[in-house]
Parts: sequence; structure tokens; C-alpha cells
Amino acid sequence: MVAIVAAMLEQPQARPKSRLDPSVNSHRPASGKSQDISHVFASTFKDLYTKDIIGKGTLSNLIKTKPGRSSYHDKYIEELQQAYSEYSRCIKEADMLESHIIQARARAAATENQDYERMKEQVEGVDNIQGLYIVKSAFSWCVDKDLLELNNLISPQDYLPTHKPRVKAPAAIKLNPAKPTAAYTMHISREPQDDGYTLIPSSEKAVTEMNESELSLTFQSSSDTPKRKKTPGEKPKQTKARLKWKDELSAKDQVMGLEKLLKLKDGHSFLRNPRFLPPNAPQGVRSLIRPRTKAVKAERERKGVEAQSPPDDPVPIFLANPPVVVFTDYSVGHVYEITLELKNLTSTSRHARVLPPTTPYFSIGLGRFPGEGGVVAPGMSCKYMVRFAPDSLADYEDFIVVETQAEHLFVVPIVARRPPPILSLPRVLDCGYCLIGGVKFVEFLCQNVGLSAGTFCIIPKNQWPASNLRFVARTYFTEQPPFAVSPSLFVLQPGEATVVEVVFFPTTAERSCQVFTVVCDNCQVKDISIEGEGNRIALELVCVSGEREPPVVGEVHDLTADHFVRFSPCNPHSVQQKTLIIRNNVHLELPFHWQIMKPNLHPLLPGETPEPSHIQFHLATDDVFHVSPLSGILGPCHDQEFLFTFCPKELKDYHSVCHLVLRDVPQLPPEPSENRTLQPVRTGSNVGDVIVMEIEVKGSTEPYQVLLEPYAIVIPGEVFISTSTHRQFKMWNHSKTFIFFQWERMNSTSHIIEVEPSTGRIEENECFDFNLIVTGGKPERLVTSLVCHIEHHHEPITLAVEVSFKGPILTLSVPSVDFGLMRLGEQSQTTLLLTNSTQLEASWTMEEKLNSQQNHEDTQILVKPCGGLLPPLASCSIEVLFRPHFSQKFETELELTVENGTGCHLSVRADVQSPQVCLLNCEMLLTDLYIGVPAKGTVTLFNQTLLPSHFRWLAQLQGQQASLCTASFDPTSGILGPNASTEITVCFTSHTDLEVGEVAALCEIQGMNSPLVLGILASKTKNLCVSYSLPNVCSDPDDESPSTLVLNFGDDVILKRAVTKQFLITNQTPISAPFTIEAEYFTCHASKPSNQAEKRLPYVKKPLHSFQAKKAEVKTQEEFVSSLLAHGKGAAFFVLPNTGTLGPFETQTVDVTAYTDIWGEYKDHLICKVGDLDPTLLLMQMTVTGCPLYFQMTGPRPDNQNQGPTIRFGAHVSGGDTVSRSLRINNPTVSDIRMDWETYNIDQNDRKLVDLVVVYGDAFPLKDIDGNEVMSGALRLSDGNIQRTWERNQTPSSEGTTASLQSATDGEQEESITEDDYTSGLYSAPVKKKLLSVHIRPHVGTLSDYPYSITPQQIVIPAKSSSTIHVSFTPLTLSGSVVETSCVGLALGFMSLNSELAASVPGKVVRAQGLGLEPVRIDLLAAVKPAVLLVQMEEDEGVLEFHASAGDLLRAKSEKELEVQEFNMTQTLQLRNTSEMPLRFRLGTQPPFVVLKPHSQAGTSTSSSRSVVLQPQHSVQVKVAFHCSLSLLDHVDQPDVEAPTGVALISAAHGQRKLRFQQNLLIHYSNNSLQLVPLRALLDLTTLCLSSNSINFGFSYVGQTETKEVNLYCHGAHTYWKSVIESDEGDSHVFRVTPDFGLLRSQELHVSRCCQSLQIRFTPSEDREFRATVVILSPLVKTPLTLQLQGTGSFDESYRSN
Repeated sequence: MVAIVAAMLEQPQARPKSRLDPSVNSHRPASGKSQDISHVFASTFKDLYTKDIIGKGTLSNLIKTKPGRSSYHDKYIEELQQAYSEYSRCIKEADMLESHIIQARARAAATENQDYERMKEQVEGVDNIQGLYIVKSAFSWCVDKDLLELNNLISPQDYLPTHKPRVKAPAAIKLNPAKPTAAYTMHISREPQDDGYTLIPSSEKAVTEMNESELSLTFQSSSDTPKRKKTPGEKPKQTKARLKWKDELSAKDQVMGLEKLLKLKDGHSFLRNPRFLPPNAPQGVRSLIRPRTKAVKAERERKGVEAQSPPDDPVPIFLANPPVVVFTDYSVGHVYEITLELKNLTSTSRHARVLPPTTPYFSIGLGRFPGEGGVVAPGMSCKYMVRFAPDSLADYEDFIVVETQAEHLFVVPIVARRPPPILSLPRVLDCGYCLIGGVKFVEFLCQNVGLSAGTFCIIPKNQWPASNLRFVARTYFTEQPPFAVSPSLFVLQPGEATVVEVVFFPTTAERSCQVFTVVCDNCQVKDISIEGEGNRIALELVCVSGEREPPVVGEVHDLTADHFVRFSPCNPHSVQQKTLIIRNNVHLELPFHWQIMKPNLHPLLPGETPEPSHIQFHLATDDVFHVSPLSGILGPCHDQEFLFTFCPKELKDYHSVCHLVLRDVPQLPPEPSENRTLQPVRTGSNVGDVIVMEIEVKGSTEPYQVLLEPYAIVIPGEVFISTSTHRQFKMWNHSKTFIFFQWERMNSTSHIIEVEPSTGRIEENECFDFNLIVTGGKPERLVTSLVCHIEHHHEPITLAVEVSFKGPILTLSVPSVDFGLMRLGEQSQTTLLLTNSTQLEASWTMEEKLNSQQNHEDTQILVKPCGGLLPPLASCSIEVLFRPHFSQKFETELELTVENGTGCHLSVRADVQSPQVCLLNCEMLLTDLYIGVPAKGTVTLFNQTLLPSHFRWLAQLQGQQASLCTASFDPTSGILGPNASTEITVCFTSHTDLEVGEVAALCEIQGMNSPLVLGILASKTKNLCVSYSLPNVCSDPDDESPSTLVLNFGDDVILKRAVTKQFLITNQTPISAPFTIEAEYFTCHASKPSNQAEKRLPYVKKPLHSFQAKKAEVKTQEEFVSSLLAHGKGAAFFVLPNTGTLGPFETQTVDVTAYTDIWGEYKDHLICKVGDLDPTLLLMQMTVTGCPLYFQMTGPRPDNQNQGPTIRFGAHVSGGDTVSRSLRINNPTVSDIRMDWETYNIDQNDRKLVDLVVVYGDAFPLKDIDGNEVMSGALRLSDGNIQRTWERNQTPSSEGTTASLQSATDGEQEESITEDDYTSGLYSAPVKKKLLSVHIRPHVGTLSDYPYSITPQQIVIPAKSSSTIHVSFTPLTLSGSVVETSCVGLALGFMSLNSELAASVPGKVVRAQGLGLEPVRIDLLAAVKPAVLLVQMEEDEGVLEFHASAGDLLRAKSEKELEVQEFNMTQTLQLRNTSEMPLRFRLGTQPPFVVLKPHSQAGTSTSSSRSVVLQPQHSVQVKVAFHCSLSLLDHVDQPDVEAPTGVALISAAHGQRKLRFQQNLLIHYSNNSLQLVPLRALLDLTTLCLSSNSINFGFSYVGQTETKEVNLYCHGAHTYWKSVIESDEGDSHVFRVTPDFGLLRSQELHVSRCCQSLQIRFTPSEDREFRATVVILSPLVKTPLTLQLQGTGSFDESYRSN
């Protein structure tokens, strides 16, 4: 791999072609690149050949490794060096041999080229000598035979015959070897042959073209310019006369030979096959991709006639695919192939010859032809495989030449380009700063951000360009002092990164910059600059903290110290510090450390220099001076702060020197040399420690001074044993520095004395507070002293102490114990706290103090524990237990005894009693009792003692009537406090209506032997009572009748809208009772719908969407309402709650909701049943308005039920056909509804407000299918009676019969309704049919069935079904002045019930019909517009104008014959329908105008009757033609009276005349309306005139011709004319008109006048007078022109002209 990379780096760019390279006609020698077969090995052996086993860099690094590791390693390195040396020698020899062979081939090629040119110059006058002479190879004369044999290679002498040394030829004999023979002419010569088709160019032209083509092929990719050819006009340079060869022909003989050759070729001339002719030749083969042109009939001469020049654009023969062969994404060592296809574009088979590329990187394989013989048929292709074997990743360009029969060569370019790699390495690499002689390593990240991989080499700028990069990139580092870069050779894939390491080793204190070149394997070069700056060490002492004390005069000091620092006097072991700031003036970090040395004290005289022997370096041993930080790094250009510390240990003076030493300071480098190479940096080789600064320090010491205040402590009074006593004192430090102290502790068997804190530090001139702690062990007086030791002080300090101690004391927490009131049989216990307030343990005992008469076993007091040992400053609990034996007032005394201390006495008291409770009232009287309703009363329990007493009431009553009643107590049990009372609530329930008097209740008291007895007395019980009322209505409480209560739902209840009313049921008693409520007639049996979401099945996991939930809820509500109205009565009253229980004194709110699905006035009763009371009837009434029907197209409209849809018929043509719309009406009710429709027209100017409608009989009677009225009877019952009550589940019976229904209370008795029932308002009277009715309503419009109408006018919509009506609109017929009219109307639908039973239910519902109801309204809108089309012309003049010329009627059939041909002038216009309605029309006009068939477009249709239907917003193109014929010219001479309408003759001032034709384009619409489009045509006429009406020649000599001219003028249209000479006397033969026929046409644009000059010749035949008339005839001019001619012949010589 390294060898391959080196080979790539050897060729940075393509070498320009040498001037000595041979031409394309000779054999091209192979170069080192062209013979490179590495790609063959790479494609065959793949990784085995291209894999990098051991690279050059690896081998070089192995040789340079440090020896001495082991004997085996040294032996391996030695053998490796020998192998590497042998390998290098072989490589050098191979490179030398390869270079020698390449140079020999180049010299041989140059020699052969010179020989070829010399032979070419010797042969003159021959077009092509290629093939006549073969230049012998000169390679064997240029290569070193011995060198080849020495390297075991084959030399040319091994395979070539032995040749004699080349000797220059003798003088040539006149011989022309280029003389063509017959065989040469027919088979070998490339000179064009005469075949009778192609003109043969001259020989000079052929040679020039050949040279041009050769030059273009040879030097196209080369940067060198070929030598310019000599032109005939240039003078040749003066050269020596060319020597002639032996037997060479003379020039004359050569010319004769050429002439004989030409004669021979003429004898063999034959017609050439068209396939061998160029495609652009006249007889050549036509191209398949270009249209054929008509051949020009022209005669060509065989010789001497120059052919026409070929066209500029040559005709292609072959087409290349691809047109440019492009290679991308290639690598070295591989071969890439692309197929080149050449397609024959001519109509005959063709030969194709492909010349290989000129560069060695591209090659071409053998062609694959569709047939045999290398011939490509028309339209077929031949294919060539183009191979590319790059030796580097550079860009390559070449071409392939395709030779055909074409005049020009066909070139296919070849391009090889790959996207270059891009490095992220910056242009400038800044290494920063480094000390002179040092080495600095800097790393830079280098990433390939390009799209392809690359191998890169970094070399110095001065080494580029390099002849061979192998030697440049051998080392790992590439060096250009003071910089070195590694790696010098690296490979990066796309996106891959590596680290480039730069080594900087400056030698001078200046900024350095070097330029390196980065060379890529794709032959791209980039320069980068590396910069760095060398520095010298420069340190400076900026300042010293504190006062600077210079050395005293005469004071000894160090010989070499730079600076002096003195510390102030201090105590031993104290610390003094000074801060020194040292500045680093270098841009680098400097590692340092400090050394404390002894001073070199040697007295010197002023100006004396210390000797080196006096300067010695010895470390200081006293260790009193310290520097912090002792070591570290000085930041670049940064101030470093150092802390100098002085710590003396003894009372004496100290003197030292501090050396600042820099570590690893490089030595100054030697002088730079050209052959110096970068050596590895070794530790200690060229770096060391350097002292850069010396600072002299001095210091002195003095003793400590300490004082106590007070010097002795005396504690007055007595101190408890084991109790600590504290006293305060101070210690003063008057020393130069702080002190450390430590107090001794006195710890004897009896006492403890100590000081806190025992150790510490006191600053200079400050005091410290101490705490003396004294603890005694036994009662006595103590006098002693405490000792304090001062650190580094020669003697301690003492403190005198005097104190007295005493014994311990025990105390009780309470002085006495009182157990208070106690219940006999119980025991009481209390806890006492015994405390030892001293530091001593106390032994104690406690017991009852008994009289001598008392026995210890009969005691009632027990103490636990009765004795023990109490620790110092501790406490313990003592339990005292009292157990009384009888009721008494108890008193006694407990005695506390302390060992070696003072005891105390504790008094104990108690009061012992038993419980006693009573009732304050022994009887309870209850009034206002209700059966089964609990009655409450209260009794009082009183506790007569101070003891809490527990009571409990028995649930079972006692007495004779105890089974007829029950009682409960609250609370049933409890505890009474001392002397307390409590109220007991007694709930007594009687289950009989008798008086209760023999009942008692018992209460047990805990601790009492007998219970307490309570007597109960009760009066007679009462029954249930209920009242009804309306909410928010104040009713009279005395009026208990519910008949006055009315639930009025309103007089304007909207249909299908639920209305809810409320009423209240109040229980006046405490008796609970069940209740039921339901309607009497309009009953319903359904429960209130629950939430739909709660009914969802458990397997539905996802919650419903809000919209879905709402939709489901609406659907559930609709199903619920439908179930309520399923009985078909039109209304239903839903009661909630309809059942329940009415609690004691409870008021229940009842919601009554009315649901309806049909209009009417409703009345009904609400039946309320509470407990055992009789049912109560509540009156309900409401009036429902609205329409139950709805239209399918709009759906139900809850808010506006009577408003139907708005029908928009749109815009229609005036007088058009009737348009109908269908409307579907749905009836969701259970009754058939009849609708009678009326249509009205609305006039905006109508000022009428109301309509008075008088109706006799039924307003809308029943009609049959034909619309005739059907008689029907009135709605009545047969016997005039109606039923009083209705069964809940029975439907009404048929009309005309009496229905008897059972009563709700008495099922067998029937009752008839009287007139009182009608007057009472409970039931309505039967509806009587009105004979005459008057209605007043708002005015809505004028009743009319035109233009709107509805069929059928009367329709019955079945129940639960639908019907359809048809709304029709008949467009109005507008007058001529009206542009557009809007038709606004409406339709009213009046509803009636088709069943008389549905119209009225006596006493329950009455429904209005017809005019009594608000009708259903449908709004009707339409517009009527006239039929008008928008006419769009090219010119907006309002007239479609035609211009024609009468001259276009004539056509020249031959030179003397004319024919008349009629023609049409066509104009186009657009007809656009701008309305919203389709228009049907047909077109027409009058001659001479003709309407051509309209051009159908999208939106138009044409019927068989030649009418066109144009859709809205669409247009149609109409072509109108003006038919010009010769008959139109007949109107020119007609008088104005006889001329047809619209035809007029227009004369201009210049003699021009025009015929104007005016007609109209007629647009006939389907509604018989007519639209006119003006048409106008102007026909230019021809006007002829002569410049003179007569010509008189006078006298003319007989036989002599006289000529005169006359001008024939034409105005207007051009025309053909001819002249005729007429003479009555036969004299026409002496006159002649020239020309006698012609065309008069103006040659200029926009000029209508033209002139023709006529020559009139007169040749008299005899001496007399001649007369004739010239008649000018034209088919376009009705009246011919005449020219009178006159002349006289004479023999008089005077009239004869010379």
C-alpha cells in the first residue's frame, strides 16, 4: 500500500506532452505509466496485492528504535537494517533501470519522428505518404545493451536480426517512389477517386485539411503548440540543397507519371455506392433524424466545375451514447469500464473505425457489431468497452476519435473526475510560545469533511514540487526548523479525523513562521503556515509587603543575593510572614521550586568582585525560614504571590538566602546547520535547573511575658459535696507573639479542681478568660495551688485556691396527699417524686407512723417502694395506695427517713361514700297522639351524692296496656355526675285509639338495690290530613278544597317543546303515607330516561366523545318522548315523582311535564291518591301552537316550525319553459293532515296592510282528484251525548257511535252529561259548524298561481309517512325595455285534520283547522332576464368589419389566360354567456355574409336543428365569412335607388373607390327574441386611367418606326389587363403596343396606386394617314379604356431619322 501511495505522490499533475513525441501515425512508445500493470494485479489478487504488510514508516521506525534493550532485539535490528539496505539498493537499481529504459524510448521516438519528417520533406507533391515508408525502430541504438543484460533483461539484439551500422545514404538518383501505380491507386491510395458524383478538391486543400485534422487530434489535450505550417506566401529559409537519392526521377518525369496515373483513374471511373458518399453530398444517403430536402435540378460538369459549398452544419452519421464518457468515484489499482454505444443515424449501412484514447489511462476494447464484417445497419448500434485504469486520483481528460465517411471527424470526450477530499485544517497553525532551546508539542484536529477519501502528505514548501515523494515522506516527522509536523503521511476517509502534531523548537527570541505544503493523492496542493514565538526567561520582583528595612551600614550580607528582606524581632517558635510578588514577563508557564541556603558571608571592599571559590551552596540547617508555595508553575505574564515565613526556635539571630530555581530550563541551542535533523527529546540531555533569583532574609528573637489576674481565688461559704463551683480569672500575654498554655488538674480521692479551657492560645497583648471548676468529695476545708505550663517558657505559673464543702439533702414533691371523695369498694393511688438535690447518694425509707394501738396488718395505706438508694442529683417515684374498708373520713401520717440527713413527714386524707339517685317527676302526661306516630316527653334524673352514678332504662314497659304501646329513651344509659341532673327524652308510640293510663317504665341505678319507676299517661289519637298548593302562590289556609287549584301550562306552548309545572303536596300530620299521581286521559307509562353513559355495557372501554355522548343523549330523549306519545292522543303529562311516600309534615314538590306532537287546546285532570284518603282531582289545561310537519330538505325546525324552505329557482330566460321543484313533507304524527296550498306574489310597491277573508262554509273543503269539492257532514255524535270519564287504556270508537266507558270508581253505573257540566267548564260543548266566518290577517301578497304554482293544491299527508308537492315557476315575458325582473312570492299551506275524531275529543282537546291555524310558509325567489350574449371582437368598435380587394378574384392560369376564383374573408368573434342560465340560440345572416359552423367548446352543445346551447359563463367561437364574387361588382354601376339595402359606393379623393356592404348577424333565441351584431365589409375596386387619351405621331418616314410612351395608372385593387388594337380601316397592323398584357400591382406597402409605362410603336407601310384605337381591357372594369392613335406615312427624306 505504501508503494502505491508513493506512486500516486510521484505524479502530482499530468506531464505536458513533449515536443519530441511522435505523431499519431507512428507507433507511440509506452511510458512508465502506460506500462503500469498494477491494476491487473490489483483486480486479480485483490487484497493480497494491495494490502500494506509492512509500511515504509513502520520499517523506518523499527530501525530507529533505541538499542540496548536485549541481545535478541539488537540482533533483530541489525538483520533488519541489512535487509532494509539490500532492499533499498535493489529499489534504487530498479528505478535507475526503469528511468534509463524510459529515456531510451523517448530518444528513439524523437529519432523516428525526425526520420519520418525528413522522408516526408523529400517526397513532394504527394498527398499522403503514410504506408509507403516505414521508419525503422531506433530503440536498439538508444538503449544500453550491457545494462539490460547485467540486470537479466532481454535486449533488442536478442530478438532482432543483426544490422549493420547505419550509414548515411549516398546522393539520390532522380526517383519518385511516390509515383502511384494502378494497384496503389485502386487499393492503397486514400486519394478521392472521380466517380461522377463528388467534386474532387485540389491536392493542396486535401493536405491542408489532413494537417488540420491531424493537429486537432494530436494537440487537443496538450499544452504545447505545434509548429506552424508554412504558407505559400512565406519565403522558405535558406537551406542547403537537398541531396537526391540514387535513381531518383526528375521533376519532369514525376509530373509525367502523375498524368499517367490520372488517365488510368479516368479509365476506371465508376458510379460510387451511396454508402461511400458523405451524407451531405447531393447523391448521398439521407439522414434518419433530418428531413429530406428537394434536390435542385442542376447540371454538373465532370471536371473543372467547383461544387457548391457544403452546409455549415454537418450531417451526423453516428450518435454516441453516452455523449460524454464520465468516470467518478475511482481509486488507484482498479479498472473501471463503461460501455460506449454508437448508433447509425443514416439510411444505409456504415463502417466505423474507433481510434483509441491518447493517454495511457484510458483504453478501448474490441467493438461488438450487430452483424458480421464490422458494418452497422441503419438504426443499429455497435458497442465499445471503455476502460479506465488510474494511477492516481487526479482528474483526467481524453477523447475517442470515430472515423466514418463523414468529412469531419467524430470525437467522444472522456472525463474522469471524483469529488476532492476537504480537510478542516486551518490555513495558519499557531504553536504559541516556547523557550529558546526548548521543544513544544501542539496537536491540531484534522478532519476530512469532503465526500471522498484521500491520502495526504505534508512536506516543507521548499521541497515542493518533488521529483519523488518517496524520499520526502519517509520519516515520521517532516521538518523545517524550527518546526516539525507529524504524521507526514496519513489517510482519511470521509468524516474521519486524525491528530496532526506540530513540534516547535525555537533557537532565537523572535516570532517564526514556516510554510508547509499538504499534497493530496488527487494531485491537489494546499499551503499551510505554522507560526510560533521563542522567548527568553525574564523574572522581576515587584514588591515586598510591610516595611522594607535595608541592611545597616557595616552589616554583613550575602555575596550574590539580589534582594534583602528583614523580619521584625519575635518570640521563639512564633511565626512572621511577608508577601513577595514576582512577575513572570514570559508568555510561558515556568515550573519552579525554592531552596533555603546558607549565606556566603565574606567581607568585600567597595568595588571588589567576589571570587568563585567564596561562593558555595549549602542548604540551611536551622529550618526557620519557609516559602509558600515551595514549588509550582509561574503563569505566563502573570504576577505570582509568595509567602515568606520566619519561625525561630531559640533565642538567637537567624540569617539565610532563598534561591528561586526554575526546573527543566532548556540549554541554549547550538548554531543552526543545514544538515541538522530533529532528535528525540531525552530527559536530562539538554534541560536543567537554573537559579534565577536570590533573596537574603534575616530575623531575631526575645523571651515571653505572662501575668495572672487575680493571682489567688478564695470561695466563701460552703459548697455541696459532688457539686461543681465555678470562678472566673484572666491571663495576660505581653509577649511579641501568641503563647500556648496548659493547666494541670488536681484529682485526689476526695476533691477535684480544674481549669477550663485547660489548653489554648493567647494572642500578643491580649488577655484570656478562664473558668475554675471546684468539686468536693467530703465535707471539709481545702487550701491548694494549680500549675499552668507555657509552651517554650522556662518555668510554669501557679494559682492559689481556698474552699469549704457540706453533705447531701432529699426533698418530696408535695407536702401532703389528699385522696378526696371515694366510692366504697374502690381503691385510689397517687405518685410522689423524691429528689436528691446534692451530689451525694442518699439512703432513705418511708412508712406510716402508727399508734401503739394499731396493727400493721390492718393498715389501709401501702407505700411502694418503701425505701432505697437515690443517686446524686437524681429523682425517684413513690406509689401510695389507699384501700378503704368502710365509709369514713380517713387521716394518717407518713414519715421519710434519710441516712446522714434530715427527714420529713407527709399527711394523708380521704372521704369514702356510696351512690343515691331519684326521679324529680314520677309521672309523664302525653297529648296530641297519632296512631303509629311517636310522641316525645321528658323526665329528670338527679344524683343526690358526689359520686358519679350509672343508669340504664329497660326497653320493656310494665302494666296492663304495655302490649298496646312501645317506648324508647334517649339516652338509654349514662353516668350522672356529682349532684348533677339529666333530661331523659321518652318517645312513646300508641298503636290503639284508646286512652292509655296503666303503663310504667323502669330505670336501674348501679349501686342501688331497687330501680326507679316512671308512670305514663296518654290521650286519644288523631288521623291523616293532606293539602295541595302551587309554589310561590299564597293560598288561604282555611280553603282546603283542591278544586280551585289549576295547573295552567300556558296559551302559547310550542309544539314538541316540553313544559313543566309544579305543585305541592303537604302532609299536615306526622303520619307517613304513600301517594300515587297520574293523568286521567292523557296518561303515559314510562320512566324518566337515565344517563345514557350509565347504561353503557361494561365491555365498552373507551369513553364516549362529548359530541357522541350528546347525540346519544338526544336520541334517548327522543325515544323517551316517543314512548310517552305512543298512544296517539297528541299530548301526554309526565308526573315526577308519580309514586312515593309522604313523610310527617313533609311538603312534596311534584313536576308535571307536558309533551305534545300536535296542536290543540288541551284539558285534563290529575288524580292524586294519598294513603287511605279519597282521590283528589287537579285541573290541567294548555294551548299548543306550531306545525308538526317538516320538509325533508330542511329537517325539523324547533324554533320556527311554520317556516318552510326558501326555494330559489335562479335566473331564467324571459318567456322560457316552466321549471319545477319537488318538496317532500314528512308527517311524524299519528293523524293524517290535509294541506291546502295558496301562492302569492309580493309586490314591493304594495301598501296594503291587512286582508279580510270571508268564508262561507268550510274554508278548505275536501276535493277529489279533479279538484271538485266533496260534500261532507258536520262533526257530531249520533245522540248528542259524550262520555263523562275515560278508561285509561281504551281508544276512541268510530265516528257516529256512542262510546260508554266505565267509571274509575263505579264500573257498572253509567251517567249522562248534563248542560250543567258544559257550563261548569269541565267539558267543552260539541263543535258547531259555522256557515259564515270572517278572518282578518296581515297582508302577505296577491293571490295568484302565476308565475308560481303548487300541485296538488290539496294534499293529505298520511300519518307516520310523507308526501311530495311540486312547486313550479313559469318565467315572465319581459318587454323590450326591461333588463331584469325579480319574482318574489310565497306559498301558504293551511293545515286541517282529515279525521273528525282527531279534530276534537269532547272535554279533552279541541284543535283549530284551516284559517284558524298559522299556515306553513314557503318563500319563492326567481329572476327573469332577457336573452343577451356578450359579443367579443378583436377590435372594440361594435362592428365586425371585413376588408377585401377585388383583385384577389383573378388568378393567372397561364401567361395569357386568366380565371376568376371566388374567395371568403373570415373574421372571428366570441359569444359569451354572462348570465346564470343556459341560452339556446341559432345564428343567421344575409349575403354576401355567411355564418360558418360555430366552434363547439366545453359548455356548448349543438342540436340537430342547428341551434346552440351555451352554458352559463361559457363562450363559443363564431366564424363569419364575407363571400367575394365577381357578381358583387355589378353594384358599381347601379343607381342608388336600384342598389340593394346596405350596399353603397364610396369614392375617395385620389380616385379610389370601394363598395361597402352592411348587414347584421342575427341571433335567434329560443324565446323568439332577436339580437343583432352589425357586419360591415369594404371591397376595394380597381380604377384604370391613361395619362393621355390620344397620340398623334405626325409624319413618319415609311418603313421607319416611331415610338411614344403613355402611362397606364391603376388605383385601388390590383388587376390584370390586356390591350387590343382596333381599326375600322384595317390600319391596326402599323401600330404596336408593348407590353400588351400585364399585372398592375403596387410594390410598396400601403400604396394603392401603381403605374405601367406603355410603348406605342408606329411603322407606316405607305404614304398615307393611319388611324386606330387601343382598347385596354380588364375583367374587374366594366368600361374599357380607349386610346386614339393617328399617324401619317411619308417618303420625304426630311422625316427620316439616322
